[in-house]
Amino acid sequence: MKNILIMESGSFKTFGGAANATYDIYKFLKESKEYNVDLFAEFTKLDSTIKSISTENMKNKKYDAVLMNSIRDVPFVLKYLLNGKSKNAKYIYVDRGNVLLNFKLAKGKRLLPKMIARQYLMHKMKGFLSCYIALSALQLKIAKGFFKEKTQLCYLPITPNQNFKRILVGNKSSAGVYVGRLDEKQKKVGLLIKGVERVATMNPELRSKHLLTIIGAGPDEQKYKKYVKDMFLEKNIKFEGYANEKELVRYYNSSGFFVSHSEWEGMSRTFVEAMACGLPLLINEKNNTLIGYNPMTWLVTNEYNGLVYKYGDIEDFARRFYDLYKRVSFRNELSRNAYEFSKQFDNLENLKTYKDIIERLLLDKLVSGIIFKQ
Repeated sequence: MKNILIMESGSFKTFGGAANATYDIYKFLKESKEYNVDLFAEFTKLDSTIKSISTENMKNKKYDAVLMNSIRDVPFVLKYLLNGKSKNAKYIYVDRGNVLLNFKLAKGKRLLPKMIARQYLMHKMKGFLSCYIALSALQLKIAKGFFKEKTQLCYLPITPNQNFKRILVGNKSSAGVYVGRLDEKQKKVGLLIKGVERVATMNPELRSKHLLTIIGAGPDEQKYKKYVKDMFLEKNIKFEGYANEKELVRYYNSSGFFVSHSEWEGMSRTFVEAMACGLPLLINEKNNTLIGYNPMTWLVTNEYNGLVYKYGDIEDFARRFYDLYKRVSFRNELSRNAYEFSKQFDNLENLKTYKDIIERLLLDKLVSGIIFKQ
């Protein structure tokens, strides 16, 4: 029986959509009973029965395949695995942190220590990586130039698990919902709050209405709550904290639409979860994901399964937010389209493909380009 190690060091710091996806893969491979599967991650918040393997035990065990899901996994691989019994393992990296694309778009920010460190680790991976898995068509394109045929390349998008679906709820709201980490570096929740404040200012009749629910936790949570209080937006914006999967499904189904103001996203799991529950998306062009080239296909097509606004343009955001909040028939049409669009993201097929990639690598039969079929 083959030994498989699944790593998600990023979850040690923040538990979010990427960690949920990693957990799904772990559970699927574990339940298949074809492998001995270890997990190097802190997932007790999601599943109290899971025990992460220690670095000492990881170092002393021989693995046939190692699946990395965070750039933070690389130092552990370099220190504990490549110098030990697992030096000949097949190493797979899923670019959930969008490392290559973020560096490509960073421009002047490339000189930031964090950017330099991440790119350094990507270059170190060139020496041992067996397979790179892209989560978007653009990631795949950039990876081809970066690895230059030295590494197998595959494309698999994020998919919602089967629990994310439309359900009947008693009190469905017209309000938007945000689900994600509460931080300003990437998620820009401060701009989201500012945008909702602009909606209420432009439309005084909404001053006392519930406009947005914020789900999640993070380093800037208290700052955001103070901002909402100082801006007299407590009736408009509600903070609900961390929510488990069952609660998330109900929050999605109780809301009118999903909203994001992130500066970047690779392939956000919350986006496809929301659509699977029948929510149209309100996102900007910077976090809209390119999922196909022939034809050119984006995750959100404006006025089909959501609305796309210009990043940082609060006026544009406010107008589109108001449209989704007030125009019920328009929102319902986008909702139906979002739900139909989401059906192409089949989680079971996605998990089977991850297993197929591992099996082919172990047999040295993987051919680059196990491509997501639109």
